[in-house]
Order: sequence, then structure tokens, then C-alpha cells
Amino acid sequence: MANLIFLLPLLASTQGFLFDVITNHLPHTVCYGDLGCFSNGPPFLSTHRPLSVAPHPPAQILTRFLLYTRENPTVSVEQVISADDLTISGSNFQGSRATKIIVHGFTHNGHRMWLQNMTRELLKHDDYNVIVVDWQHGATIPYEQATANTRIVGAQIAQLVNKLVQVASAQTADFHIIGHSLGAHICGYAGERIPGLGRITGMDPAGPYFENTDIQVRLDPSDADFVDIIHTDGGGISNLGFGVTQELGHVDFYPNGGVQQPGCATDAVDKLGATSWTAITHLFDYYAEEETLACSHERSYMYFTESINSQCPFTAWQCKSKAEFDKGHCVRCTDTTCAVMGMYADKSQPRGVFYLDTEATPTFCEYTYQLNISSVNKFDGVLLMTLQGTNGTIGPIQLMKKNEVHLGSEIISLPFRTRVDVGDAERLTLQYEKINTPFISGTFPDDWHLLGISLFRADQDQKVRFCGTYHAEIDNHNATSFAVRGTTC
Repeated sequence: MANLIFLLPLLASTQGFLFDVITNHLPHTVCYGDLGCFSNGPPFLSTHRPLSVAPHPPAQILTRFLLYTRENPTVSVEQVISADDLTISGSNFQGSRATKIIVHGFTHNGHRMWLQNMTRELLKHDDYNVIVVDWQHGATIPYEQATANTRIVGAQIAQLVNKLVQVASAQTADFHIIGHSLGAHICGYAGERIPGLGRITGMDPAGPYFENTDIQVRLDPSDADFVDIIHTDGGGISNLGFGVTQELGHVDFYPNGGVQQPGCATDAVDKLGATSWTAITHLFDYYAEEETLACSHERSYMYFTESINSQCPFTAWQCKSKAEFDKGHCVRCTDTTCAVMGMYADKSQPRGVFYLDTEATPTFCEYTYQLNISSVNKFDGVLLMTLQGTNGTIGPIQLMKKNEVHLGSEIISLPFRTRVDVGDAERLTLQYEKINTPFISGTFPDDWHLLGISLFRADQDQKVRFCGTYHAEIDNHNATSFAVRGTTC
């Protein structure tokens, strides 16, 4: 009997918890003053979001707006503002400046290092108002509750922006909201409440509970005058991909195909294995584990941050698929086929889907070239190249991943990328390494006879040709150099 009496409160609390869980998932509406009412019914309840809850009240989410300017650029001197006249008038916010608002995602907070890095680069770039949205108390587990809380945070951002327009004479067109993961969809909820919002950048918008949902549920092009998306971790839940694959913006960038980024684990098995190993070697360091598991997901904000002050333009090309892009079929850069990923995406005219490749480590941006070689006779081997320009030299680079066989009288197109800007090309050196392929190598000569060589720099749509290439010979294991036509010939 004593044991039963002891268990009664536990059973009652368990029943109460289960009742709350069940009722919270039933379609209902909650209202939070000036922010309005929020239902967890359709379209927020659907086959793509089978579990839907109502958002927590603002008093539980405790959203904070952290203002940084060139007058107070760091965390130690940040200013907390809100949608009231006194905090705005008493701050360094100036309506004459353009404003960047940065929103973190699931499990993060407003003081994460990537937010500080992005803020620093923005203030280095120009005299902005930078506002970091800290909604850490609403971004915790369970994930389904965090997805619901994004709607409140979006409404609060809209409330703040509209107050800044009213009190500080700011212009909505001068606001740019930048969000990562769940934060990207928060940007959308804010944008639908801000008429004439200038721009939204979605950095790998969260996929689970958002992919293929109604436009009221997710970020979409109607949420701002310009919406650009950086996809880095698609592939769906089976691949432990945290980002969306579907197009969400006026311009959608898919660096490295938008699924798995260089230097990150390749699939679900690799991600779990790498995360487990990191947990052991870093003594269960949460941040190290997160960095491993969400490596591709987090690359999106790294790319954007680098793009702010980079001399390398993060040029991307419109293409039907990543496979076509990898073949070098889409590297012509025109007013309608090229766009720039990151900070300057709004300076490009084209709209649609764009591809580019990046490096595996910072700096991530690459310059894209394509070497075109026409030859007379057969080729069986690999080709190495060194390129010298006015700004530097790259190479030798192996242009073929493995030996290739070419039968002559054809043009071989070899795309390659480098993080070094060599400037204007001056000299090209090629080295032919013949491979003894069984059964056929004897029919292939040891020297390779050329007809012509051209080098195409894709981001500038610039082509150069080289001197002395007509019927030039490149002997096996030897290097031959060619000067750019017009310089010394």
C-alpha cells in the first residue's frame, strides 16, 4: 500500500504529461497579443509535416535582438533593442544605414562564433546596422516544437522592422535578413509581414518538416523582393541531410551539387561514424560532434561569410544538372547564365538554378577554367598542367583523375578549378604521362601531336590561345611550354 501511495503522484504526472502531449498535437489555435494567432492545423499539418504543434508563447522563447554597429562592433559592447521607441532611440541604430539581420537555427544561440564572424565581416565591408536574433530558448529540442516556434520569432522580427521604419525612418528595401537552417524559414515568416522587404538569404534552409510543404509553411520567393538560397546539405533524412533540396528562391545555388561538401562525411554511415569518432577523440565535446555531423549544413554560412570581403567572386553557372556542370558543358558566362553566390547575389540579373564547386577548406572560393586541346594522333595516359599568370603560378595539376584514351582528331575539354587567381595567363606547360593500357598501348605513340590549345576563364568569359601549338609534339614524360599568343608571338 505504501508503494502504491508513493506511485500515485508519478502516475498522475505521467498521465498529465501524456495528455498535454496528445492535446498539443491536436489542431488548435493560440493567440499572442499583437503578434496574432497561430494554428497548428493545415497547412502546418500535412503529409510532409505529420506532427504539428502550436508555438510556445513569446515569454517562453525570450527572443533578443542584439545590435552591432561600427560604434559597438563586438559582443562586449552589444546593445539589446526591441520593438519599442526607447530602446531604439537610445541605441546606435541609424535608419540611414542598410540593415543586416542574422538568424541562427536549431540548438544555436546568438553568440555562436559563426554569428560573430559574419558580423565582423559585414561591419568591415560597410557601415551597416547588424542585428543578431537570439532565440536560443525556442530553438531547443524537441525539433517539432522548435519548428513551430520559428513562426513567433518571424513575427517578432517583422514587428521590430516595422517599428524601426516608424521610429528611425528606415526603409524596408534596405533590410536584408540572413537565416541559417530553421532561421531561413524564420526569414520567410518575417518577410510575409514586411511589405517591400529588400532581400532574404536562406543558408541551407532546414529540410525536415519543410521540404515540399505549402508556401505558407516555408520560405518562398514571395517573402521578399529578392530571395537567394544556398543549398549545402540536401539528400533527405536517409542521408542525414539537414537542408532542403527543392528550389525556394529567385536564385538557388547548389555548391558541389548541394548535397555533400568537400571535406565533410559523404553519407549517413560516414556521418555517424565520423561523429562517433569525434565524440571519443574530443571527450564528447558537443560542438565538435555537431561540427562533424552537420559539417555540410554549416558550410552554407561559411560560404556566405567568406563571400562578403573575398576578391574571389563565387561565380556560379546555370546548368541542367550537376553532372552536366561537371562535364564542363555550362561554363559560358553571360548576362543570363552566370550568377554570384553569397553577399553579391543580388547584383546578378539571372534567375534559376546555379552550380559551382568549392575547395574543401578555407578559402573556399575557386576560379574556374577550361583547357581545350585539339590533337592529331592518339592519346593514352594522363595530362599535367602548370599555368603561369601575371599574379602567380599554379601547378603542376593533374587534369585527369585517371588515364584517358583519346583517338585523335577530336577536341579534349578539361575543366579545372583553383583557389589562386593567376591573373592574365602568360605561359602554359603541359606534361604527357603515357599509361601502358593492356592490349592497346602498343598502338599508341610515345609522343602526342597537337593542333591547337585554348584556355577559357569561365568567370570572365575570356579565352586565350597559345603560340607554337600547331603540330607541336609533347614527348612522353617530358614537359613542353607555350606562351600566350599576342605576348611573345
